[in-house]
Amino acid sequence: MKELAMLCCLTAVAAAQEFEVASIHRAVDDGSVRVDGDKGYYRLHNYTVKMLIGMGWGVNARDVIGGPAWIGSDRWDITAKMPAEYATRPREQFVNPQDPFLKKMIQTLLADRFRLVIHREAREVSGLALVVAKNGPKMTAAAMPEEDDRLQGGNSYLKATNFTMKLLAQILSGRGTPVVDKTGLTGGYDFELSWAPPNDTSGEKSSLSTAVEEQLGLKLETAKIPIEAVVVGGAEKPDEN
Repeated sequence: MKELAMLCCLTAVAAAQEFEVASIHRAVDDGSVRVDGDKGYYRLHNYTVKMLIGMGWGVNARDVIGGPAWIGSDRWDITAKMPAEYATRPREQFVNPQDPFLKKMIQTLLADRFRLVIHREAREVSGLALVVAKNGPKMTAAAMPEEDDRLQGGNSYLKATNFTMKLLAQILSGRGTPVVDKTGLTGGYDFELSWAPPNDTSGEKSSLSTAVEEQLGLKLETAKIPIEAVVVGGAEKPDEN
């Protein structure tokens, strides 16, 4: 009986490794990117293959290297039927990009429908190192270090509570250029950071790099950043259906 129970369990896990069926169509690029799911269906709108690779392998799309040019330009709408065991999940869990089975299903979809061939490879890319500026950090040690980190803000303002420098580097990386923490600072900090929004030519606020130095006592320096890149060896456009 134990062997049968184990076999059933393994079968259920294996079933969750791929979508039951998926419909793929070229997207009309309306400038928005969306992911959603309900009633057993998973929907992606306006995604490039590079973005899908980022989801499936848990990397930033900019760390996807090689392959035909269209994997970074052509956009796709995908509606996929989830395995039965996903149908009753809460929406938050249903579309969680960190779900290992969801990642595997995206990997399988890319291999089956886009004929994707990839491998991992250690590389160095141009980026920025976050270091302590000449006069030292200006941030305050977290008032409540036992609490979880919190972040508020928008495209030109951040208010962080109990934030490590590693987390700050990750947030700064999300703005286009990879950033690695080289401050040597440990523990969490409370701080606010405000800078000029994109395309602001008023001169009323500093650029992001200047604001980091003036307001936080840190500095962004040009550096080579080690990454584990996903290298695309081949891909084909799918049949639409």
